[in-house]
Amino acid sequence: MSETPYNELALVARTYSAKMLTRALARKLRRKLFRSPLAIEPAYRFGYTVFDRPDLDGGGSGFGQDYLRVLRELGWHQCPRLFEFCAGPGYIGYSLLAHGFCTNLTLADVNPVAVEAAKKTAQFNGIEHRVAVYLSNGLEQIPASERWDLVVSNPPHFVHWTGQSRLRCEDLDWELHKRFYSQVKRFLNPGAHVLLQENALGSSAEVFIPMIREGGGEHIDTLPGPDIGAGGKMYYILSRWP
Repeated sequence: MSETPYNELALVARTYSAKMLTRALARKLRRKLFRSPLAIEPAYRFGYTVFDRPDLDGGGSGFGQDYLRVLRELGWHQCPRLFEFCAGPGYIGYSLLAHGFCTNLTLADVNPVAVEAAKKTAQFNGIEHRVAVYLSNGLEQIPASERWDLVVSNPPHFVHWTGQSRLRCEDLDWELHKRFYSQVKRFLNPGAHVLLQENALGSSAEVFIPMIREGGGEHIDTLPGPDIGAGGKMYYILSRWP
């Protein structure tokens, strides 16, 4: 499979310049000493310099990278347009772009800080012409002109969450999933696929299959994902949209 070329040494040099390292270390020291707010910072990962901060990561930088494996096992190669739903800083989408799974990437998230970080990544790496980033509650603010061939996501996995990070973890009454599956068809090219990563601790495929059918899609398969121990067992639900 062909991969999008990138110059790792050049990006590392840009990312870890002495000036940038000094600033990053100073910010970390200030946070430790004075409990100053978290800042969006760059780090080389997944083939690009990705801007993020720790509280924005809902698993996309960890078990979300299993998308590389599952797409290869499905035999999928480069698609023209890929969308990461509930993208956060875009860990999954930027990784798939860097590894040649798509030509153009669209990212969307409801968190304005995550959207700011995702835009910084596109700007820093000089790929703004290939990446569109939207602040959107579900698909509500996505322009009608958007069209995708593949949708991926690490969405909220639990119908109820009592701990921290409710924005990343809880989808009350599966409302976000219901709205997504009822609206996504209008943004898809004929024959497009949706491959969402879910957590068996919070759901089963039987929860989402009726949503897919009602939205006009066809459930194709349920695929195993990574076992993350006490955090659950991930799985993928794959659907095709005529």
